[in-house]
Amino acid sequence: MNEKEFSVYVDRLENAFSLVARKLAADLAKQEIGLTKPQFFVLNLLSKRGKCTVSELADEMFVKPSAITTMIDRLYKSGLVLRERDEEDRRVVYVQLSDEGMKALEKARSERRKIIERYLSHLEFEELKQFVYILEKIVQMN
Repeated sequence: MNEKEFSVYVDRLENAFSLVARKLAADLAKQEIGLTKPQFFVLNLLSKRGKCTVSELADEMFVKPSAITTMIDRLYKSGLVLRERDEEDRRVVYVQLSDEGMKALEKARSERRKIIERYLSHLEFEELKQFVYILEKIVQMN
């Protein structure tokens, strides 16, 4: 494959990724799960990491702590996360998933999975295996 052909496929892939992300976001919005995409991401991170600081969350999401603080405030007011100040350094605030947050996350994960299963059900089994293999190969790249 020459450079021009390669470039065409890169363009097609960029376009496809963008369209799939928008379609998934639109389908999730229709499900009225009550979470925005960034809120889902934060709750998902908290479920995997457990208690962590706002700065640690911001680092994981590649944003400034101030951007996360506003979202955490909303999630806290909704009862989806808990906040706890460090006893030794009161400036440090830990955030963790509440029971209500875990329920909301499980519901969102379930709805998201149904949508993804619906998309993938249109592939032949061999296509699905190859698709997953390729994505996993890309993820493993440094």
